[in-house]
Formats: sequence, C-alpha cells, structure tokens
Amino acid sequence: MRLGLLLGIVALAACSPPPRDAKAFADDPDAAVRAVADCDAGTRRPDCAAAREGLTEARRRDRMDAYARTFGEP
Repeated sequence: MRLGLLLGIVALAACSPPPRDAKAFADDPDAAVRAVADCDAGTRRPDCAAAREGLTEARRRDRMDAYARTFGEP
C-alpha cells in the first residue's frame, strides 16, 4: 500500500512541468498575464513571483521599444 502511494506521488511529481523563471515569462508575456491573473485569483503556483517579475520586464521592454521608435535609440 505504501509503495503504491509513494509511486503515485513520484509519478505525479515527474509529470509536473518545472516552474518557469522570470526570463521565460518575459519572453512570453501572454503566459505571464495568465499566470499573474491565476495568482491574483488565489491559485497557488510556485512561479507567481517569477511571473510578476517577467511581466514587469516585458512591459519595460515594450516601453523602451516605444521610446526608441519615438526618440531614437537611447
């Protein structure tokens, strides 16, 4: 019984994707928006902080791109 339970837990852990880091979320802002919305709604995720940081970085990049288009490269 214990062995079956242990194998079941190990199998579930092996199937779970690893938590994404801030760079991955910055490269995929749509996923970051979804993850932050899930976190704000109360879903417990191991990558909530990384999603927020990645979303901040993606928005910073967008602002810098808009600046560069308007005024030229800084």
